[in-house]
Parts: sequence; structure tokens; C-alpha cells
Amino acid sequence: MAKKYKVKHKSKPMFKQKRKKGNSVLGIIFMIILLAALVFVGYSVGKPIVEFFSGERSSPTATTDASTGSSESTETEATTTAATSETTEATTEEPEPTVAVGTNIYYISYSSDIADYESYVYSAVDYAAENGYIGVCVELIAEGGTVTYSSANTTATESGAVISGSISDLSDLVSTISGYGMTAYARISTLSDNIASTYDKTLAYMISGTDTRWYDDNIANGGKPWISPYSSLAAEYITDLVSEITDAGFVGLVAGEIEFPPFRNSDIRNYFSGTDVATSTRYETLISFAETVYNSFGSAKEFYIEVDAEDIISGDAEILTDTDSLCTSVIYVNFNPDNIGTRISRADGTEVSFEGLNTAYLFRTVFNLVEESLEGTGVTIIPKITGCEITDDLLSAIELMGYETAMIEG
Repeated sequence: MAKKYKVKHKSKPMFKQKRKKGNSVLGIIFMIILLAALVFVGYSVGKPIVEFFSGERSSPTATTDASTGSSESTETEATTTAATSETTEATTEEPEPTVAVGTNIYYISYSSDIADYESYVYSAVDYAAENGYIGVCVELIAEGGTVTYSSANTTATESGAVISGSISDLSDLVSTISGYGMTAYARISTLSDNIASTYDKTLAYMISGTDTRWYDDNIANGGKPWISPYSSLAAEYITDLVSEITDAGFVGLVAGEIEFPPFRNSDIRNYFSGTDVATSTRYETLISFAETVYNSFGSAKEFYIEVDAEDIISGDAEILTDTDSLCTSVIYVNFNPDNIGTRISRADGTEVSFEGLNTAYLFRTVFNLVEESLEGTGVTIIPKITGCEITDDLLSAIELMGYETAMIEG
């Protein structure tokens, strides 16, 4: 059988097939060698010509040290140059993305350093439009009770609350904002007022059983009164200002400082004993006051409450004690690194440290804690960023946290 196998499978036809395959392989090898030679010659001749006309210089070549014969130093330099070139090329092709502000609201805040607030506001509106913001929020009642527009309210004008250089025509401002295709929002501070409450003590907290105003500190130390949510005249004063704002056409209103003063235990014990201020349900008065402001602005419009992030984390945001009773389910959470500081004590006695965090990481840490504190309340959060530089990292952090919009101070 072995012999028969050799006759049939090692025959002449089989030999011819093998020789043909060898010829093909040799031809292919020859073609490859020829092509390689052509490429080498073309590259050797063509590259210097291209470099000559393009002005490019050749890469550094290794030189041998005369005494040691070592080329290590020059090779290292050449390698470093190549690595640098690769890095530059990668950076050029893939620049770091810049986060757009087109989903955010530009916040214009008042400062006593601004001599002409009206001109400042209109300039800021132009800036917001040029940079693609979807809305502008203008501070019309600043913390402390300063009124930044030309109000017709008697208490505001006679108390000196209306600033020099105020916005002369709110309707014109709204038209300008709307003309740019942006939404007009107003921001007011409500219960922090110490101007009208100094002018008219019927708006202020009164010491129990007396006709004397309460101050948050000794007058010699800069102590000041606050308007009281228990005063019907205080509510009338604020709602009158809000009516002027809504009549001007503002679409949204952000109401801040719906809060009690930082009462000391001694204040409660010595000045408010037996009053509603000393009860555990006093938060209901804040909720009622917020609803009064909301109704004055108009229930068909957008109404928001603003709360500081640090107050939410520490458990001091009394307005949020019963979120089901609030007239709005959307709150602005103010993030100001200076106010937050490096540590916050929580209501359960634990302490949170923010040591060593840059602004972007601080934002993410703070808002994770805010969300944890408000979990299950049904409240929707919109960040409000103040008191810090707005960087791409910070804008990216807002986006990474899943917030579709934010209010950003200019």
C-alpha cells in the first residue's frame, strides 16, 4: 500500500504544482524588494527637497562625545523633543472643551461700590446677550433693604432705601432684556431689611410687652433691626414693592432671606418669651409670608425661594421645614465659597470639612450634601453661584452634577 500511495500522490503533476508556487513566491519577494528600494530612494531624495521649500529644519542628530564615545545625552534630548512635539500635536488636535453658558441665567447683583447702578445693569444685560445666556436676573431689593430701582413707595423713598443711580424705568429694562430674547427675572431680599425697619418701627420685631425695637446686636457694635414676618405692615411694604416689579413685566421672581434673624438663646429667653418667635412652629410664619409674596407677584408667573447652601446642610433653613406647604417646589440654592467656609456643623452633630478643595470640587461636595439633606422632599434645586470666579471647571462641575441650568453672578 505504501508503494501505491507514492505512485498516486507523489507523481509528476504534484511536482509541477509545487514549482509553480515557488515561482510566484519569488516574484512577490522580488516586487517587495523593488518597492522598498523605490520608497527608500524617494524618501531620501524627496524629504530634503520638501523640507527645503517648506523651511523646516532636520531633527537633532546624536553626536558622539569625543572623550567617552557616549551619545546618551544627545539621544535623550532628541527623545524629549519628539515627546514634546507629540504632546503639542495632541493638544492642537484635541483642545480642552469650553462649557457653554447658553443654558444659564446671568445674575446682576448690587454693590454699594457701583455709583450708577442703572448704567451698570444695562451694560451687564448687553454682556449676557453677547455671551448666550438664556435669562437675566437683576437684584432689585438688596440684602439689608436697599431698593435699586425708582420706587414710588412712600416708605422706600422717605426712609432713604432707594439708591442714587437707581434703575429709572423697570418696564424699559424688561423690554431690553426681552428684546435680546432673554427672560427677565428679579431678585429681592425680603426679611433682612434694616432701612425701612429703622424708619418705621411698626415693621420691626418688637421686644415682648414693650414699645421697643429688637436689634441683632448692640447699636454701638452695628446692631440693626429686621422687619418681622409677624407684622402686617411689613408684609404690606414688601408686597407693594413686589407689585411694582410684577407690573413692570418681570417673568420670574427669586425671593431670598425669608428667614428669622440669628436669634441668640438669650434673645428668645429675655425678649421673646411667650411669643410666637419662641415656638417650634414659627417656621409656619415664614411659609405664610412666602405665600403672601408669591400671591403679590402673581401665581401665573415663576416664583422661587432662595436658600443658602450652608443653611440647608446645617439644618438652619427653617423655610424648608415643611416643603409640602411651600407655594413653590423649586428653590435656588446659593453657593458662595466665602460664606461656606471650610467647615459646617450638621444638625446631627457631625462636622463636614472642606479643607483643601478647589471651587469646582467644593461645589460638587456641597451640592451632594444639599441633595442628601433634601432627599425625599420633592424639591427641585437650581444652583446660584456667587462670590467666586466662574471657570470652565466650575461650569463642568455644574453639568456633571446633572443641573441643566444655573444662575451665575457676573
